Amino acid sequence: MFKGIYFMGWYRDMWNYHPSLPMKNQQMVEDAADIHADMLIWSCMGSGAIGLPYLDREANDEISPRLRLYGFMNDSEFCEECRKRGIKVFSVLWKAQLWEFGAEFNNNETELLSLNLLRNASANHGYIGMSELSVNKYPHIFSPIEKYFPRGLLDYKGNKVKDFLQEFKAVSLENRNILSKWLMVKGHDHKCYTPCCNKESYLSYMKRNVEMMIDAGAGGLHIDEFASQKHVLSNAGCFCPECMENFRQYLKKNRIALPEEAGELKDFDYREYLLRKGYKDEHLLACNANKRWKIPLYRSFVDMQMATVEYVIRELSGHAKKYAKETRGEDFPVTANLFQCFPFSWECKKHLDILSGEKTDIRPRQDGWYKFAFGWLNGKESCFVEDPNQYVRDMAEDMKNGINDRFIRFLLEPIAHGFHIAFPYGSWLQNQVKDALWPDLRMLRKLGPWLDEHEYAFPKNPVAEIAVLYDANSAYENVWSEPSDRGTTTYNMVEKVDLTDVEELGMQGAFSVDGQFCNFFRLIQSMSDCNILYNVIFESPDEPLTSERLKGYKTVIVPDAFMMDDKTVQVLNTYREEGGSIYTLERKAKALQCDNGYSEENMGDLVQAMAEQPQELKAVSKGEYGIAWHDTGYGRVLHIVNYQYNEETHRIDLLPRLEFQSEKRFSKVKFSAFPENPDVKAIITETGIEVINAGIYTIVELM
Repeated sequence: MFKGIYFMGWYRDMWNYHPSLPMKNQQMVEDAADIHADMLIWSCMGSGAIGLPYLDREANDEISPRLRLYGFMNDSEFCEECRKRGIKVFSVLWKAQLWEFGAEFNNNETELLSLNLLRNASANHGYIGMSELSVNKYPHIFSPIEKYFPRGLLDYKGNKVKDFLQEFKAVSLENRNILSKWLMVKGHDHKCYTPCCNKESYLSYMKRNVEMMIDAGAGGLHIDEFASQKHVLSNAGCFCPECMENFRQYLKKNRIALPEEAGELKDFDYREYLLRKGYKDEHLLACNANKRWKIPLYRSFVDMQMATVEYVIRELSGHAKKYAKETRGEDFPVTANLFQCFPFSWECKKHLDILSGEKTDIRPRQDGWYKFAFGWLNGKESCFVEDPNQYVRDMAEDMKNGINDRFIRFLLEPIAHGFHIAFPYGSWLQNQVKDALWPDLRMLRKLGPWLDEHEYAFPKNPVAEIAVLYDANSAYENVWSEPSDRGTTTYNMVEKVDLTDVEELGMQGAFSVDGQFCNFFRLIQSMSDCNILYNVIFESPDEPLTSERLKGYKTVIVPDAFMMDDKTVQVLNTYREEGGSIYTLERKAKALQCDNGYSEENMGDLVQAMAEQPQELKAVSKGEYGIAWHDTGYGRVLHIVNYQYNEETHRIDLLPRLEFQSEKRFSKVKFSAFPENPDVKAIITETGIEVINAGIYTIVELM
């Protein structure tokens, strides 16, 4: 069982300033060890997004005696101290960030007086960032860029790059810059530009960045914003010369015909063509949803941009592993921020050792999503983090008031279903408030050892006779062709845009936090609400459905799989011919045979039909709780997650009596709870199990 920590360490009651994380000290290392952590994610050495000379100082700078007194260290020393304790520190490559920070200097620019947090320390105001550090603007403060690129950095035409910011940044159809605005703090003199990750020069830069992290002792690599081109596409770009050349080659390779008025392919420039046709940035923003597909060749342009996502992850992961093996003689784990397990992540999973991302739209109950995520993992380990929202901020306020109930449930709910969300440690609150998420460390020092002690009770082997199929092809098409128009919550959706006099874009666009495919997610959460035992099978071109994967299931539900390929259909039809039952919800492949099909309007009837099917464990008692039922190899283990939250006390009340019927018979029972609960009891009855006074989280082991 992984016990990762979201180890940003942002300061309390301050804004969270990407990309350079706060300095680490010895107490932080001891905290990680006391929690029994094995990996720290989003944790250090992220300042290559400012410039490699800055990263060099972050990793290797001398520390002043005054800071040494309190155990502070540079990032290289921090990685080594964690390594001594068996903790892998994952340095972070901020792939979607190119920063410029306001700064103040003395008159001859030999001394830096302030950075980001300006204090009128001098009349000599300037900037430190990707542009300045690439042209050696401050030779007395930072090493020259030639230290890291002795032969220079070349663009796709073989020319030496001068200003890295001008080379790397994405530009829109109308030549606007695109900003990663969600990272910037209002009222501050800084900007975060979005790069075009299709550029060969930027890939070379990121590879050199990774080498420096490995040289400094990082225990692993975390690639943030794996699909940064999705953000670029939401913001009307990128139409740089390299993207135009890539698109021309894409059209040629895929034999895609040009419109009659577009001329010859060898001379075709998509940007010039769209501008000539009268298109503007406002027509390309994600808020236009399906209207964009009426633009000539635009869907092909989107497909070309997204096709590069897997290539970049493959290149970065492969380079990191090869470089670490050559220089350190050891295997080097790589993970990436796959965000919300979106369907366009399937090609990247094979290049990653641990799957990570951000769980968005945190709510009081979401066991359906965690069961989906466990199926999406398909046997790999995970270490996700929370994406902040009002509910996360409410949990933070509870903890400040000494109440940990909701936070404990938030950490343990995914683990019950074989998924993992890292323990926050000064983690990101997205600058929604001037603070960071700091839990009660006394509680985490108990939780980590408790999980180690009860690891046997978390076998990641859920028992179920019902499978729900997630078809990646259908989900991917749903992301693009039906964005956020079927009842899901949207993330910063822009309804109307006026770009008059706007120099820089930075909208998130129409982006469903449920990952689109809403009929699928509504169905599985409804089944979880009824405590129906089921597993999710994630299938994609890389993880095809086979008869072996369906073995042991009596029923398969196929929701909204309208783009399912023929091979998958054949596997399902064979399964049905051999005695299995298939139910569909909404759209389906024409050739798929089924026992019954349900519409979105009568989804409740489908859930009821599943509730009436025989299953190994049935929850008889009504109430606000969820369950997980796992095979331990020598018996079963029942996990009970308590959702009975008291709005007045902000605590989770005990569940007085829960009754479960089971087809299996048991002779021995053991139970445990976190936090410790002296009132809980578990009893074997003639028909199954009875649990008395279940608290926030209870495990019942049966043999």
